[in-house]
Amino acid sequence: MASSNLSKTDLDALYELSSVGASHAARAFTAVLGCEVSAGAPSILRVDEHRPDGGWPTGVIFESDGELCGLVAILLPRGAREVLASSLLAGITAGDREEAFASALRELGNIVASRTISAMADLLGSRILLSVPTLVMDGADFELSRQLAQRGSDYWIESELASAEAALKARVVLIPETKP
Repeated sequence: MASSNLSKTDLDALYELSSVGASHAARAFTAVLGCEVSAGAPSILRVDEHRPDGGWPTGVIFESDGELCGLVAILLPRGAREVLASSLLAGITAGDREEAFASALRELGNIVASRTISAMADLLGSRILLSVPTLVMDGADFELSRQLAQRGSDYWIESELASAEAALKARVVLIPETKP
């Protein structure tokens, strides 16, 4: 599904796919963290109208290939890093925490992105593969914006996830590839 010159039907299909994917992403966070996480409605944004603001510094970014090519990212604001660190690193000693946290974030990203993409692939009745994740600990929203510019994508679709008490927030971003 190409991003350039998308028809209303294509945008509606991407919205639906993103909605299903975000719902599964929220369930994955819930299962891993043991707290209820829900997904908001997706927003379809034109790349040229959206600029990163540094509010989402941590992220795990994947390339997708198959029926839906492009990028998939899980972005976290600063506060979510602390919530995840305390949840994912219980019992880890201070000396090992930084490396363990990076590993835990990659694994959490793998779980969430895999469930997200798997749900989308099931809806499409096809296969979508994910790359090895790229972990960005500082400036993830800027890195994602840079990758957008390199790919020439016109749209991105994002869904916000949040726990009931809003202690945890995340953003799931789908960036369909522009085909020549």
